[in-house]
Formats: sequence, C-alpha cells, structure tokens
Amino acid sequence: MAEILNATHQQLLYEAQKQILSCGKNTDNILRVLSQTSSSMFGRAGFGVIFYDPSAQQTRIRFNDGFSEKSLGFHCVAFTREKLQAITISARSIADENGETHYLTPLGSEDDVFGMLVMPEHPSAHELSVSAFRDLALTSINTFLEVELVQLRMEEMAALLEVGRVVSSTLDLRELLTKIMSTATKVMRCETSTVYLVDDQTNELYFHIVSGDPNVGAKLQEIRLPLGTGLAGWCAQNNKPIIVPDTEKDPRFFKGADKKSGFVTRSMICVPMRLKDRVIGVLQVLNRTGTIPFNDHDLEMLENMANQAVSSIENARLYENIQKVYLSTIEVLATAIDAKDPYTQGHSRRVTQYSVAIAEEMNLAPKDVEDIRYAGLLHDVGKIGIKDSIIRKPGRLTDEEYAIIKKHPAIGAKILRPVDFLAEKIPGVLHHHEYYDGRGYPDHLTGENIPLAGRIICVADAFDAMTTNRPYRKGLTVKTAVGELKKFSGKQFDPDCVEAFLKAFDRKLFQYFEKVEDSDDMVLIDDGTEIKESPENSHELEGQPYPPMAANEMKDEKKLESQPYPPVMAHIVAPDGSINPQPYPPAKDSERPSSQPYPPISGDDDKKN
Repeated sequence: MAEILNATHQQLLYEAQKQILSCGKNTDNILRVLSQTSSSMFGRAGFGVIFYDPSAQQTRIRFNDGFSEKSLGFHCVAFTREKLQAITISARSIADENGETHYLTPLGSEDDVFGMLVMPEHPSAHELSVSAFRDLALTSINTFLEVELVQLRMEEMAALLEVGRVVSSTLDLRELLTKIMSTATKVMRCETSTVYLVDDQTNELYFHIVSGDPNVGAKLQEIRLPLGTGLAGWCAQNNKPIIVPDTEKDPRFFKGADKKSGFVTRSMICVPMRLKDRVIGVLQVLNRTGTIPFNDHDLEMLENMANQAVSSIENARLYENIQKVYLSTIEVLATAIDAKDPYTQGHSRRVTQYSVAIAEEMNLAPKDVEDIRYAGLLHDVGKIGIKDSIIRKPGRLTDEEYAIIKKHPAIGAKILRPVDFLAEKIPGVLHHHEYYDGRGYPDHLTGENIPLAGRIICVADAFDAMTTNRPYRKGLTVKTAVGELKKFSGKQFDPDCVEAFLKAFDRKLFQYFEKVEDSDDMVLIDDGTEIKESPENSHELEGQPYPPMAANEMKDEKKLESQPYPPVMAHIVAPDGSINPQPYPPAKDSERPSSQPYPPISGDDDKKN
C-alpha cells in the first residue's frame, strides 16, 4: 500500500514540476500549482507563503489557500519578531492561537531567510512525501521569487526611464506637471499625486495644477501653505522626505485641502524637489492601493523621480516666465495698435478673450489655443502700416482707401514672419477677414480652406465690432449681435465656430456683459466711451465697425466696395414722408445675391460679375 501511495505522490510531483515549468515567470500560478498539489497529495487544504518586508519592518501574506487570515497573521507577527531580534530561524512545528499546529519551513538561504512556507502538520506516515513536496516547493519558490524580484527591479528601472523621457519631452509647465503626477501615481501604486511649487516671493507652497475635477482643482488652487504648515510644508521647510502611514495620527497633517476637495487622505509620502541646495517644490503621493503600505523602498523611488523631474520643472518655469514676458509685450503692442483708432479701445483684448473661448469650446490642443491667443492680440498689427488719416477718417472710405485698409492682414503677416516665435500665429492674422463663402480677403479662401484660427477670429472680431460702444452710438445688444452671427453662419462665418461661440458665451463670456434694464437682453459692460448723438448722426449705425462711415455720405448708389461688416443703415424717405432705415443701397429681391456677405454687394455688382 505504501509503495502504491508513494508512486501516486511521485506522479503528482512529476505533474507539478511540468506545470511549474510551463508557468514561465508567473509566480502566482506557480503558488497555485503547489497548493493544488499539496491538497491532492495529503487530502487536506492548507498552503501559505509569508514574506518579510525589511523596509516596512513587517511580514506580509504573499499567498494563502486554506488558512484563516488570523492564523497566518499570527505567524507573520512571530516571524517579524524573530527577524527584528536576529534570532536563528529554522523549520519547526508551531501552534497558532487556536491551537492548530502548522509546519513552517524557511524560504531563502540560511544567512538570509526572507519568508516562511506554511503547511498543516501531516502524519508521520507521509514523512517522505511531505519532505519531497517541501523540497519542490522551496526550490520553485526560491528560484521564481528571485525572478520576480528581478522583474520588479526592472519595472522600477523602466519606470524611472519613463520619468526621464516624460520630463524631457516638453517645456510646457502645465503639461510637464500633469505627466509627472500621472507617472508618479502609476509607479507608486497610489490613488493620486500632487506637485506643490514654492513661491519664492511669499515663501508659500501652492498648487500649480490639480488633476481631476476642474471645480475641485479651482478650489485647491486657492490654497497656499506657508513653509512649515502641513506635511508638505514641513517637508519643504526642513528639506527632508517623510512617510506618513496614517495621516489622522500625525498632528502636522493639514486638513484644509481635504475639506475643499472632498478627498480623504489616509496615507502619503512627501519628498522635497531640490535644485542644488534650494527646495523648489514638493512631490507628494497619496493613499497607497493594495495591502502593502508605503515603505522606505517607495520613498527611495519617489526621491529618484523627484530628482529627475526637478531640472525640467525649473527649465519649464523659466520658459513660462519668458512666455509671460512675450505675452505682456504683445499685449502692450496690441493696446498701442488699438490706440491708433479711438473707436477700438480694448478691441484686441476682447477679440482675444472671445477667440480663446471659442478654441477651448472646440477642444483644441493647448498649443493651438495659445497660438490663437497670440493671433487674437496681433490680428490688427498690420494697421501699424496704414496711415492714421485713413484709420481715423470719420466718413465713408473711398474704394482706394478701403483697398489700402484691406492690406492690413498681409502687412501684419509680413511684420510677424521674421519672428520665429510668432510664425505659427500668422495664419490667424493673415486670414481673419476671409469669409466662409469666399467673398473675404486677402485670398478669397472658402470653407475649411481658411485656417481654423482665421475662422475663429473672424467670428470674435465681428461680434466685438457689433457690441462695442462707439462715440456716435451704443453697441448692439447681445441678442441682436447673435442674430447677425446666426444669419450669416455658413456665409461669412464658419457654422462650427458660431456654434462654439454661442456655447462659450453661455458658459463664461456672459460675464463681460450686463443686463439691459427691463429686458432679458444684455449689452457689453460700459467701457466709459462718451456717446454723442446729434441730428446729423442720428441715423442707425447698427454694429458700425471700424472704419466708421457717415450715412449722409452714401447718397450715390455706387458699389459698396468700402462697406465693412455690418452694413450701415441710411435714411430712406418713404412716399408718406416717413424716414425708414434701410440698407444702402436698396436692392430688389430679384437682384440680391443669395449668399449676401459682409461687406454686402449690390445686385448690379452681381450682374457685372
């Protein structure tokens, strides 16, 4: 009987060896094979593996099949005590708290026991079989756990290489910090991460960017921590890393961020980001996932990540400061351009606000949004090359003068072309007067052949022209201006850009407008422009843009080459003597072009063309 039993065990051990070899590098599958083999050989479930974590100075359950968590927990505590006391560890039988006897076999070498194999104590009749099984289990576990450890180190090295690649891939600070937080969260196996930067002027930590819900992010960005306040502030002030396994038990923990965000912080690691001897920020990871808490090895990994990221962060901050200087300079230039024309104070700033809002509503890439920001500020830079006598002319322009005005997009592009930094902004400047149906200038492009930046700025430019106060009349109401955008959508304007503008207006642009008394309409918040109306200019110049034109100068029915958007309303005397504002010149319905653009053209012109 014994020989038959041994033969059966031999067959089971042989099958187990084959399955283990087929498992490759998957340690979990190997442990499952061993557990199933143990149960088949001895008719009793029970197979566990515990490991000692020297960085956390704790023993953890690596695998459990058949034991209670409490029972293996008892062995973990005992093994930790032996490791800390440097007691010689050998194989032995030990009873748990419930009096159940288990047999523990050391894993690793005699000089470095890193864990224990836990099995039920089997009858002495199975001694040879138990010994053979333990030999197979120890050989398999020792060999493949070494492979697992190597794999883990390789993954960590790969993660550090990925951090290096990420931090060297961009100079955009927002994008850089987002990538650092995303990589840290993944590598450190935690719920989220945060980067604080030090404000050198105030000696405070602040959130430059917060991932996740933008509403939560906005609230967190209001928080500024004086150095020494909170765990991150302590880390920055003392220039030391810190592991906090339970934030509730640490009096340094600042609860304000959790209150504002609704996030519950349970554990964290904070490491200072050092540039030479100066701390420029703090990298923080929060709430470790899984059963293994943050430990010294995690701290070392996070410090390596911070060291790799710090130079790139500083370079990105310098680049951001340079960008701010560029933008400030361009804003000054745009203000100077607007000052050439007394009717367009603040025009470039508003066009930029509207254009950026449209671009963001269309979910353009951050770089494209920034290009449109610069193009919006510079869209009229070409007016520098136009004589003030034409720009400031109070009456209707001649065809020759209007032809000169139409050169300002090309002049602007020529001004920007030598500046490498502004080269990608040129399309928005050059083509912001192109019309969707091809009747614009300078190149008479149509539809999507017009660069998107040009189509966006065209909508923003027209809306500001209509809603802005002028010295001779008030700006149009929002409803009226929106009606014009919708009316000429697909003709003068890209329909997608119009739709995006309307959504952006409802979402945030409305804040620049105020309610009209006793009405549900809105007008642009009063900019202080003095409005002087007289009998000579009492005609309706609804939405009159730059350059202004006096209706009383429009008595002839010559073609409206100099007529900008939107059309000027002139006095039309009806047979009964009443005065009705009508587009000049009046056109018969049969003569009016179906895709009437701004500037409008008369039916006679259509026939000529």
